[in-house]
Amino acid sequence: MRAVLAGFLAQGPSAAELKAAKQNLVGGFALRIDSNRKLLQQVALIGFYRLPLSWLDDFARRVEAVSVAEVRAAFARRVQPDHLVTVVVGSGEK
Repeated sequence: MRAVLAGFLAQGPSAAELKAAKQNLVGGFALRIDSNRKLLQQVALIGFYRLPLSWLDDFARRVEAVSVAEVRAAFARRVQPDHLVTVVVGSGEK
């Protein structure tokens, strides 16, 4: 797991992985606002985080604009491999 994470931090997602992630986010977006409750949740998030009122309208365009370099930079800012802790859960019997 650590090797995979190190590789991702160094190289970022492949173009195909990024494309698939974007398709998943954009394609599933309608399901995030398909009821009044879900729509209200999105509007509440817009208010809480003080996002622009056009946030929902701009979502797909903003997702499509994300680059591999931006993903790498975001992970570099947030994921610190030296601070990770590995936890193994189980009975200990084998």
